[in-house]
Amino acid sequence: MLDIKFIRENKDFVVKATHDKGFDEHVIEKLLTVDEERRKLIQETEIIRAKKNKLGREDIEEGKALKIELKGIEEKLKTIELKFNDLMLKVPNPSAADVKVGSADENEVIKKVGNLPEFSFNIRDHVDLGLITDTIDLEKGAKVAQSGFFYLKNDAVLLELALFNYAFEKLIQKGFIPVITPNVAKEKNIVGCGFQARSDKERQIYHIEDEDLDLIATAEITLMGMHGDEVVDYKKLPIKYVGLSGCYRKEIGSYGKDVRGILRVHEFKKVEMVILCDPKDSAKIHEEMLSIEEEIYEELGIPYQVVKMVSGDLGNAASKKYDLEAWMPSQNKYREITSTSNTTDFQARRLNIKTKINNENVYVHSLNGTIVTTSRTIIAIYENFQNEDGSINIPTVLQKWMGKSKIEPK
Repeated sequence: MLDIKFIRENKDFVVKATHDKGFDEHVIEKLLTVDEERRKLIQETEIIRAKKNKLGREDIEEGKALKIELKGIEEKLKTIELKFNDLMLKVPNPSAADVKVGSADENEVIKKVGNLPEFSFNIRDHVDLGLITDTIDLEKGAKVAQSGFFYLKNDAVLLELALFNYAFEKLIQKGFIPVITPNVAKEKNIVGCGFQARSDKERQIYHIEDEDLDLIATAEITLMGMHGDEVVDYKKLPIKYVGLSGCYRKEIGSYGKDVRGILRVHEFKKVEMVILCDPKDSAKIHEEMLSIEEEIYEELGIPYQVVKMVSGDLGNAASKKYDLEAWMPSQNKYREITSTSNTTDFQARRLNIKTKINNENVYVHSLNGTIVTTSRTIIAIYENFQNEDGSINIPTVLQKWMGKSKIEPK
């Protein structure tokens, strides 16, 4: 959420920023019109209350008339406030100054790391490798749930647990607080984190009927929600969390059309970083979070590229975002495997998370970044480290938890 005073004073900037992100820029004009009416009604209520306060005991009839008039205005104000709040939530966070204006197909590749594997045999994708090793079962997932759900079995279970252990050991060493979060959150936390798509069709979140609860799409939601309506002790900043949660996404519309296997699924597990910090530090911390993600994938030995997102691919909350895309041999392309975003004070305003700086309450900045999305990281490991017989070499950094160096065919 932006400061309404900032929107009033920088209308043209906010209109352009909203358009550049692919959102409806006409919302700004509607918002300012409603805001003007809202302020007028607030002023009217203040004038009537002042008149009431000046009345003496003998002015009974005038007092009754003012009370009726005040009630009518307050009801109008309540309606206007609802419109105002709804429109405020539709204004996205402007892109950072160094973000290129463009649509998703114009994202900038700023770095490539690692040598692409060369194979002397016909490569298999992770689905076939999962069948050969009896470790990924899509058929049973569809039988018990529906298409888009899956079972991990045998060594894939150990591999997922090894990824969790590796990620948590790494992040704890870097000062992150480990958390396992709930997999559901109240709607205000979903909205507070900016999960409002450009259309209802793309919202991608499961709602629990008859409950004020949604299944979360990322631990970012539950980690941020922990501090809603709090004034955080400045001495504790930056607060750094590494959280594990289940994640649930509908993946409707165009999202699942071109993908086989477990790249786009309805349920998966993810290890997520969330940091709350002093506003002046967020740009630097964002680069540090990217370096952590890179360190992880370099140590795993997975080739990747770093992509800086253009304005039209940033979403609602992020002012700046990087993706790491891992090489997927079966698709002969890089696919997104992690991302890290600086949301500045956008989420903190929505969730009301502040700190005290120079005796003044100030909204903190928040950042988030994925460490491993286990389904996608497993795909990258399977496909990049496959052997001709269908076995899969395990990255060296994971072997101490796996207790072996290879996943063998069954």
